[in-house]
Amino acid sequence: MTVSPESLGTAQYREVFDRVQDIIYVRDLDGVLLDINEAGARFFGRAKENLIGRTLHHTSDDQAARSLRTTNELLLQQGVDRSTVELRNAAGELRIVEATTSIMRDERGVARGAYGVMRDVTESVELQRSLAAANERQTRELEEARLVQLALLPAHVPQLEHLDIAVRMRNATEVGGDYYDFAVADDGALTIAMGDVIGHGFRAGIYGATAKSYFQTLSSAPPREILETMSSAFRNFGIASLYMCLMLVRIRDGEASIFGAGMPAFFVRRGAGSVDRIEVAGTPLGAQRKPAFEGRVIAFEPGTTMLLFSDGLIELCDEEDPESGEAAILSCLAGAPEESAEQTLNRVLAFADARSDGRPPADDVTVMVVRAI
Repeated sequence: MTVSPESLGTAQYREVFDRVQDIIYVRDLDGVLLDINEAGARFFGRAKENLIGRTLHHTSDDQAARSLRTTNELLLQQGVDRSTVELRNAAGELRIVEATTSIMRDERGVARGAYGVMRDVTESVELQRSLAAANERQTRELEEARLVQLALLPAHVPQLEHLDIAVRMRNATEVGGDYYDFAVADDGALTIAMGDVIGHGFRAGIYGATAKSYFQTLSSAPPREILETMSSAFRNFGIASLYMCLMLVRIRDGEASIFGAGMPAFFVRRGAGSVDRIEVAGTPLGAQRKPAFEGRVIAFEPGTTMLLFSDGLIELCDEEDPESGEAAILSCLAGAPEESAEQTLNRVLAFADARSDGRPPADDVTVMVVRAI
């Protein structure tokens, strides 16, 4: 049996055959074209009659001939082959083509040829490659920024005779918005900074780096003055909708002075097991031209444990109801035995992970435990 265009179907099929934009062709097993539509003729820049009866390969062992043999083997085994190939068009450009080829058999089931559809996907593939390269570049830049951010965090917590400190940070993105730092004065006073940039990504990392620079430079100043100076600097950035919440805690002589700039409440557990919820009001840094930062002083005597955290911990405990999440954290701390700061930190994080039921955090999670000893 000879496969011919006349055996392919009706006049309607022939009309569709020549009008579609994809290349449609029929060939025998040797690669000789038996028919090809107008789209194929335009692609190769030759009249249909000059293509029919010829092959796309020039020698028996060029790339096109080897591809033909591989396709035939797959067709004989599976009946259909889907592949992506490179072909030169009439202008000599190397184009990327998606091809779907099906085997043609006669009434006795003997393979006689194949028919296929080819679509030029060069622009789509090049766009995908461009996007992949851009994503790879962005991922590399974000990873570099993340490493910079991690390098800005303290290498270790201060080792002080009167305080036991543990801290842990988990980033929800490559470059997170959470920040913490320590500064120890000559008289042994400890100033703690814990912040959360409202936003994520590279710009949040810039805010974190700026916060560290200002905090380390101004750490000996009164906490309210530190917040006012940092707020003015962030406002001068002029980046809309990007602010930073920050809390400063200065511990000295059995007392803790706390000043807030939009951070969530924190908990203080007394030696007897009672837990106080302490909230210090204040506007996020950079949000207002004349910000207001409240402060308060609490007793921080031996046996007292302070639990500071970003709002990511609350969301990890209860994504839908912040009050419920906060109450759960308070309950966890109230039920904890007398233990080290590291043990309390591990307890709180394990509790939050269990409540999240394996749900990945939607926000950065930073938890710090400070215990007076």
